[in-house]
Amino acid sequence: MCLACAVIYSGILGDVFTPLLSTVGLPDSLNGRSSNIIAITIAFLFPLSMIKDLSALAFTSILGFAAIAYTLMFIVTRALDGTYNAVGDAVGKFIEDGVITKPSFARSTMWNFDFSSLVLASNLGLAYIAHYNGPTFYRSLKDTSSVRFSQMVRISFAILTCLYIAIMCAGYATFGDVTEGNILLNYHPSDVLSTMARLATGFSILFGFPLVITGARESIIGAASSLGFPSLGDTKNHAVLVIAILSLVTAISTLVKDVSVVVGLTGAILGSFIVYVCPTLIHVKTVALCKGSESAEYKRARLNYIWVPFGVTIAGLGAFMTLKEASLI
Repeated sequence: MCLACAVIYSGILGDVFTPLLSTVGLPDSLNGRSSNIIAITIAFLFPLSMIKDLSALAFTSILGFAAIAYTLMFIVTRALDGTYNAVGDAVGKFIEDGVITKPSFARSTMWNFDFSSLVLASNLGLAYIAHYNGPTFYRSLKDTSSVRFSQMVRISFAILTCLYIAIMCAGYATFGDVTEGNILLNYHPSDVLSTMARLATGFSILFGFPLVITGARESIIGAASSLGFPSLGDTKNHAVLVIAILSLVTAISTLVKDVSVVVGLTGAILGSFIVYVCPTLIHVKTVALCKGSESAEYKRARLNYIWVPFGVTIAGLGAFMTLKEASLI
């Protein structure tokens, strides 16, 4: 999951900074998405990924949140000001020259729910997952306690929910059926506010990248230790492990051009496993260990096994629809 998230972050950085560099005059021969991802990885992502204590990123996390807040305000503003309007006689000023794809709402409906909705369900399976850094966040929290940690989680998820709903609604209201997986790619290159939004999003992703890399690194070390290779977690191997992870992530992100495919597949397959399958197996096993396999509690807990085939079904359908919507099958 963490490696997949890192691929998504890396791809978004390439999507965001490539048009920005084109805006400042960098020639196309030196401004390719893949080459930019590699350069950003070497210059910025590697040093940031070497950080072990996430509390060192507290200030940049605040800046990242401010950047996301600006992006939200920009997307809502453009949804309301008519500059991208393509319906009726009042055509928006960013639509007139035909540089960007004209918004379309032929398929849009308020209440339609079909198999294509599984693409959204797959994305949501990824959007709310931050468990991999839960222990690290807990250790880094000031005046750590379970009460404070629970309060932080509730507040954070409430804010996320509001952000997601607002951005999805405003973005789709602007571009409809032609909305890109990375919506910032929809906006006109001469739209100054969109340029600032790309820059803000780029920096927020940049400083959020170490969070998912830390999760990946800690998970790999834990898995290696349980398989009999505890030395992987030694300090002397820290740089080598980070380089190996970044090499894999960068290779995939340069090959996969549409981050929405990675988002959809990750949310569908891994998200469903973590949301439906894994908690069920852990819960039933825990009840068996604590109460005994002959107890009434264990027999009731086994009813939760219904979530396992449900999760597998959702994963399969979500992955299929993600590939279908991307015209890959």
